[in-house]
Amino acid sequence: MKGLRIDDFYKMHFLGNLNVAGGRVFFELFTPSEKRNGYDSQIMELRGRDIVKYTRGSEDRDSTFDLTRKLMAYLSRDGDDTSVVFKNIETGEERKIWKSRMKIKDLAWDRKSSGLFLIAKEKVKDEDYIIIEKYPVYFNGQGFYPSIGYKLIHLSLNGRIRKLKEGDDEISGLAVNPAADEIALIVRPDGWDVYDEKITLVKMPSGEMRDVEGVVGGVESVTYDENGILYFLHSKHERSIFESKKIFRYRDSIVEDISGNLDVSLGNSVNSDSRMGKTRVIKVTSNGIYFTATIGGRAGIYSLVRGKLNRVIGGDFSVDTFDMMGRDPVFISQSSSSPQEVFRFNGKVEKLTSLNSFVTGKVLGRPVNFKIKASDGKVVEGWYLKGRKRGTVIEIHGGPRTSYGEAFMFEFHVLNSQGFNVIFSNPRGSDGYGNDFALEIKEKYGERDFKDIMEIADYAISELGFDGNHMGVIGGSYGGFMVNWIIGHTNRFRVAVTDRSISDQISFFFTSDIGPRFNSDQMGGDPLSNLDHYWDKSPLKYMKNANTPLLIVHSDEDFRCPVGQAYELFTQLKRQGSKVRMIQFRGENHDLSREGKPRNRVRRLEEIASWFSENL
Repeated sequence: MKGLRIDDFYKMHFLGNLNVAGGRVFFELFTPSEKRNGYDSQIMELRGRDIVKYTRGSEDRDSTFDLTRKLMAYLSRDGDDTSVVFKNIETGEERKIWKSRMKIKDLAWDRKSSGLFLIAKEKVKDEDYIIIEKYPVYFNGQGFYPSIGYKLIHLSLNGRIRKLKEGDDEISGLAVNPAADEIALIVRPDGWDVYDEKITLVKMPSGEMRDVEGVVGGVESVTYDENGILYFLHSKHERSIFESKKIFRYRDSIVEDISGNLDVSLGNSVNSDSRMGKTRVIKVTSNGIYFTATIGGRAGIYSLVRGKLNRVIGGDFSVDTFDMMGRDPVFISQSSSSPQEVFRFNGKVEKLTSLNSFVTGKVLGRPVNFKIKASDGKVVEGWYLKGRKRGTVIEIHGGPRTSYGEAFMFEFHVLNSQGFNVIFSNPRGSDGYGNDFALEIKEKYGERDFKDIMEIADYAISELGFDGNHMGVIGGSYGGFMVNWIIGHTNRFRVAVTDRSISDQISFFFTSDIGPRFNSDQMGGDPLSNLDHYWDKSPLKYMKNANTPLLIVHSDEDFRCPVGQAYELFTQLKRQGSKVRMIQFRGENHDLSREGKPRNRVRRLEEIASWFSENL
């Protein structure tokens, strides 16, 4: 048996959008296609231990069920066209309702099962020029904003459409009230900051709209219970745009925080390059309120019991999405040593699928968990994969408020299979350890987080016996910022890779899709009023000190960390004669390593592995 190879990526299966309907389990399966350089997507049904392809297309996804759980609707893509398909899961009747060239972002059945609500977005025309009048100028994964063109549509089963709302207000979420003719939308009005949203209620059939008072900030996962009470996740951004969201309830025109003093991160923020598809964060049933939460590099399913946190299922794994079969969760999860599968918990965890069983035929290292006491007394958690004496690679996650932990990282196992030790950890700024731990680096990038990473490197040498003369470092997004910062402040690493990184906080403020809000929150103020601090927190300022061979990985349509960040870094390193190489991916955005074209994802890994082999 051999370790994981880069071209094994094409054998991987990614799972998402799990739903329980009528006691039956449906989920979606995504498979990289080398031939067409995309992802095949299929809706599957789990019948006992058998997995059956439930729909016929090669790009079927985003299935949703009506209140009776007897009717399914899903999207089927064919070239530039997307069809909305109706299917009766009891009789097997299936037909296309509607076809469009718009991008359909979400769909949900109306309460009478007579049609569907759709959130759709016009595709930007391919012109020789664009007229820019809006801010942000562009948004990662969506492109430039000459026109946003969101639409809320009601589509009846006979194909008739009614436009309920259209314009440039972004609509990012949708829930249907099962007890009244009302729907709830998550809306970011045109001109609002990229981190701020509100909830708008739409009365049917009139289409009359009103906002839920007092809800402005981060909003996600709107959902109703069977009695028509609205639940949602919300952060008022009082301390930071990165403070944890809490669970709110809206009934009788009153908004109430029902999560009390819980200091946990709702949802799954554990990084993985091996997942796709829709996820469910919260589910409200007659038995209680269930949700996923990230605690210490692990994401489990929890419930609220009289304002207190109750763990339903958790351990050394991370739950990506779930649904309830009565009181039993059915869920998709993964661990640091095994990719996604479907599981059920009925007193014990039962594995229901083996779609990624080829991985068990490989010789893979099992990450070992460790904790260190940092020099200021705080505990920092990490994991390591033991290699075959080819050196050590320290991985730094993005965010900064995300985490590493019990989720499968194909990249880590590829590097480890090539003989490298791999260390991944959650320094200050990471998610899963409470608000204070995460927000400690606010306006202080490159300080305590840098020390934590250096102390983890020290631990690897003194306690794990790793060779301090053969260490490399890699990180993406905020992790790329940290790599750039590290090589400008120390020469202890033999080689580095910076991926979709930040090098200049000043230009980032003015060119990133999130720049002004992100940097005013994370750096403080703006460059015009706080120029010295912005430059002090820019890795570019210290690049004259860098002697570490650097590979720069970036995408030309990355609007989160625009490619100019890479050009500035590359130019300075070339001017001073440093060893540097850059690979730029055309047509990719900030999410290349997670959602990019398969051949580009493979090439990225080839470049990274080759750079470490050459220099480490």
